[in-house]
Amino acid sequence: MVGTTVAGRWGLSLAALASSMLVAPAHAEEAEDQAPSGTIQEITVTAQKRRQSVQDVGITLSVVSGDSLAQAGASSVTDLTSLVPNIQANYGAGQVAFNVRGIGTNEFSANLDSPVAINVDEGYLAKTFMSGLLLFDIDRVEVLKGPQGTLFGRNATGGAVNFFTRRPTSELAAGGTVSFDNYRTLRAEGYVSGPLSSTISARLSGMVTDQGRGTYRNLTLGRREGFEKKWALRGQLLWESGPDSVLVTVFGGQQNGELQPYEGVGVFTPASVAAGAPVFCGAYLAGRATGGNSGCVRGTDGLFPGDNDPFTSNNNQPHTVRNRSIGATVRYEHEFDGATLTSLTSYQTFTRRQHEDSDGSPVNTIDVDYYNRIRQFNTELRLTSNGQGRWNYVLGLYFERDAYRNGDYLQIARGAAPGFYSPFTQTSDAIAAFFHNDVQLTDYLSLTAGVRYSWEKVGLKGGTFAGTGLGGNPLAPTTIVATLAQADTSRTDDDANFKLGIEWKPDVSGMFDKFMLYANVSTGFRSGSYNAEFTATQSALTSLAPEKITAYEAGFKSLLANRTMQLNAAVFHYDFRDGFINVDSATSPIPVTINAAAINTWGAELDWQWRPINDLSVGMVLGWLDSRIDSDITSGGASLKGARTVQSPRWTFTAQGSYMPAIGNGLKLILAADGNWRSSQFFETVNSPSSLEPGFWLVNARAGIGAEDDRWSLTAFARNLTDTHYRTYVNDLPGFGWVLNIYGQPRTYGLAANFKF
Repeated sequence: MVGTTVAGRWGLSLAALASSMLVAPAHAEEAEDQAPSGTIQEITVTAQKRRQSVQDVGITLSVVSGDSLAQAGASSVTDLTSLVPNIQANYGAGQVAFNVRGIGTNEFSANLDSPVAINVDEGYLAKTFMSGLLLFDIDRVEVLKGPQGTLFGRNATGGAVNFFTRRPTSELAAGGTVSFDNYRTLRAEGYVSGPLSSTISARLSGMVTDQGRGTYRNLTLGRREGFEKKWALRGQLLWESGPDSVLVTVFGGQQNGELQPYEGVGVFTPASVAAGAPVFCGAYLAGRATGGNSGCVRGTDGLFPGDNDPFTSNNNQPHTVRNRSIGATVRYEHEFDGATLTSLTSYQTFTRRQHEDSDGSPVNTIDVDYYNRIRQFNTELRLTSNGQGRWNYVLGLYFERDAYRNGDYLQIARGAAPGFYSPFTQTSDAIAAFFHNDVQLTDYLSLTAGVRYSWEKVGLKGGTFAGTGLGGNPLAPTTIVATLAQADTSRTDDDANFKLGIEWKPDVSGMFDKFMLYANVSTGFRSGSYNAEFTATQSALTSLAPEKITAYEAGFKSLLANRTMQLNAAVFHYDFRDGFINVDSATSPIPVTINAAAINTWGAELDWQWRPINDLSVGMVLGWLDSRIDSDITSGGASLKGARTVQSPRWTFTAQGSYMPAIGNGLKLILAADGNWRSSQFFETVNSPSSLEPGFWLVNARAGIGAEDDRWSLTAFARNLTDTHYRTYVNDLPGFGWVLNIYGQPRTYGLAANFKF
């Protein structure tokens, strides 16, 4: 993959997931209080490092329960995007980076951290390729929007997506889920948990995915491709004695198989390519070029895909993936009379090895072999009040050390011509101190104030070289022809961030069962870095200054109609400065990351749910977003001022409903459906016509039976029921003579079984 954006989104909208956020079917241990039958049950979250009802947290927060993830067969972190307004998942070349309210990443290089943090059990994942093996045995997912520096170890400008795994239990328990679909994909997940002694308990969980029929039909290779294959394990040991507890977690896994291939659509007229003087075809300039358009051919082979079926491919090499992860986390807690001391230490190593046919054609033009390895260590020490007094606080220290190695090789004609080889190492050291306060001034009014200081140092050694030939493990040039760009340098950045907020909970019992108004202003910081991938000249290897953001948000949260209805809403404005964006440049064969974007964002979100009777729940989530580049910068000679940010649809909408009545003999009927709509969006910073994806709907449904006590269920499911064709990734490369497209999953249907003992 070579291009402007590492962008994409699985537009999978899962009925059970939507139910979890909109209808909130929480576990008993998740609820702050057991709500009466037939009312909306409030979920307890730890977004502010202590247990609170989601309706008592004065920030925009969405929660997805683990049971709903398992029931729906969600297999990727990208499956969250259809449920939460104004959030997308940029997916390309095996990297997943979330885009929240127009703040995200479209950088090509894997050495750059995302502005939206991913945390697993409060442990930060530094790189966007590290999230492919974590989604199993999940208790819940909390999605927070806006800067989060005063509460979390690693700072983030756009938000945080926090995954919490299930812990060992004091009683013996076991369970799992198994599904099989029309692409012969077997997905299985299971766990066993229980006590080993009066003070020690353990949990072992795992997942496996084995796809037997590829999603794509490759016309060049004469076989199917796009096989997903992966497995992962997680073991936990919990020791509890009086005020002390220690939780040790060890995890690891492998991701094998194949990634989605590209549809390589041509951009030149056939006659101009034959004459050796390529001219853009009219359909490309209008943004209407398709795989079946014979009037638009690729500049490399003079051919076009041959049909408009997005699930046929022409590449002569499969997109293979061989990723590995292993790590451990140790969490120690000591309970004082009024506070908890927490020490959290984590180490993880992740190796990414992928090969792709980057032109999507039957000839050897451009291929990329990715080799990225990170060794990450982080530790956090914090003191958190127990939430019982009028003053509550979080005081923390954080340290992180990353050692990243890059060995990506962009080959031309399989090494026959000089390609671009980028071997470099990057080290990152981060130190931070943060202090967050909530003060209840009266029974109705509370103030929030937080501050954070961050110091970060990033070092780079290596560069980009022109090379020929193929050899070694991992693949690299056998001959270095020239040094194109090289550096042995470092940069140090520091910043102080703050958060100020107010919460008002008036007594409006005549209208609402529960009501809160809130407003916040906060700032965020993303450390500087380097544009170092495939830099063709020394001037392209640039140092990037930190991103900075000031975020304003106000909203309300409410329960009404005897707690059978929930209505939450928020408005927000972001002032984003020095953002990382990708632009075309004569100094590099791929777009370069620059440090010049100011982004102005306005938006609003509405979350409504209703449970009119015990067995029926309905809901909707609506988001509006206007996010545009406010800097007078150019790309390829065109001004970007006023351009919409990538993957920022103006409107997002999800509606869902579920009906689960008892049918006798301890059984219940399971009926659920949801629809998700997104308006048009661009996949390229330059807002080129070919990168504009029109708005589309995705519809999903499931039906089945299960036990009333939720011990088991058997359901039939259909995802993308209407078989909508929509792109999740676009890479407009007119200089190479093609547009590369990746599409979301076609209609998928099958059976799923869930069970608990």
